[in-house]
Amino acid sequence: MANAKVPTVLLVLVFLAPHSSSASNCKSGSLVLPKPQGPNPIGTRTLVLADTVRHRQLLVRTWFPTESGTVAAPYMDKRTGAELAREWNLKSGFEQTVCTHAWLDSTIIRQRAFPIVLLEHGSGVVPAIYTSLAEDLASNGYVVIATNHPPDSLIAVFPDGHETKFQPYWPEKADRRTQGVAIGKFAESVLVGDVRFILDQFQRLNLNDHFWRGHLDLSRVAIVGHSMGGTTAALALKEDGRVQAGVNLDGSTYPGMNADVRPMALGKPLLFMETEEHASDPETHGEEYVGSKGNTYYVVLAGNEHMAFSDALLVQCRFSKMPPEAASCESALGKLELTRSTVNAFVGKYLKADLALELDFLVRIDRK
Repeated sequence: MANAKVPTVLLVLVFLAPHSSSASNCKSGSLVLPKPQGPNPIGTRTLVLADTVRHRQLLVRTWFPTESGTVAAPYMDKRTGAELAREWNLKSGFEQTVCTHAWLDSTIIRQRAFPIVLLEHGSGVVPAIYTSLAEDLASNGYVVIATNHPPDSLIAVFPDGHETKFQPYWPEKADRRTQGVAIGKFAESVLVGDVRFILDQFQRLNLNDHFWRGHLDLSRVAIVGHSMGGTTAALALKEDGRVQAGVNLDGSTYPGMNADVRPMALGKPLLFMETEEHASDPETHGEEYVGSKGNTYYVVLAGNEHMAFSDALLVQCRFSKMPPEAASCESALGKLELTRSTVNAFVGKYLKADLALELDFLVRIDRK
């Protein structure tokens, strides 16, 4: 294992207001991400973990509860921002005017061990676009661990300067089912393998690393994923006994989302949030995965914006050279806030035994 090098800084005594946020240092005109709703300030830290057995090097971003900080965390590095700008047709340098609420120069709150939430990205994107969700979870008392999974991620820029970029791992000219078989095998062997490896490594760090030692409660682990990451979350929930609850944000089964692989029984608590388009698709019926009896939740987000579970719509509405439709932009913040509050309620119920009023006392509203 090789940790990312962090610059040495002089420790300066400063007095910060409770629940201070790095966004308070934001320049006028910047996009400020939604404020986290938990009581804790947030720290963030990136490290590199090397799997010598599988010959994989993984870039891992973490968010955690902290007490204070003085160095504001960037949204993403410039090279990642440039790659995302090309992919999404955004204004160059957009990432420099997106303000987070996390600090770089911070440590985990002392004398406490926190539950873990693994955060899995979708295909062709990067973990940073889930910053709003990650910060909200961290502010509510979780250590959030987001792994960049090459070649499924758009780009991974490592501290030593080398990078890896997205490459299809399925036969691009094959039929849908053949592609689905390849995608399913990749999810099972590579992505779930990464999840297992990351949990193994953080278990070791919790015992031996000066930064992490004693701060991770590995008896309380949940996994949250979007799109392909949602597929990963569901599979890891099923296959790794350390993961107790899972959230699938609009992810499907494979091969090809065909009826012969549904429903997939996971046997543990599951929150399946999906778009209205996904839920109404006659090929999927929105129920590809089933959790344990009495602990499976299906939540449908109105519309068809697959990226509404991430920061993507907020970023595209502000920085796109061809902005999305006005209606999508008007509802973007509300959908992201619904995602954050519902995910927090679910993981709080199963990792902290909190009441989950949003999930267990829902009122159905029919609009005529």
